[in-house]
Amino acid sequence: MALNDKTNILIQQYARTQFPVLEDGIRVYIQDELQRIETAIRSLTEAAIQVTESEPENPIKGMVRYAVSPWDPLGSGFEGLVVYNGTSWVAV
Repeated sequence: MALNDKTNILIQQYARTQFPVLEDGIRVYIQDELQRIETAIRSLTEAAIQVTESEPENPIKGMVRYAVSPWDPLGSGFEGLVVYNGTSWVAV
């Protein structure tokens, strides 16, 4: 079963696009501000509880996910909240 935003809360990441031609000072300011916004949004995306059917590529200690089939983080057919403790996933 594929995940979709109609039945699951899915978080979309923000990524900067190319800048229009601007004065150098304004361009640097806007670029720095957008970089800070992107970093903040990315941290929220990683920290938010998300429904997922596969293990995140780079799990971070404290990351919480709602695991659904076919992902089986505990190896027991468990579907539900799991947290990454730095070495493995454990049920919440």
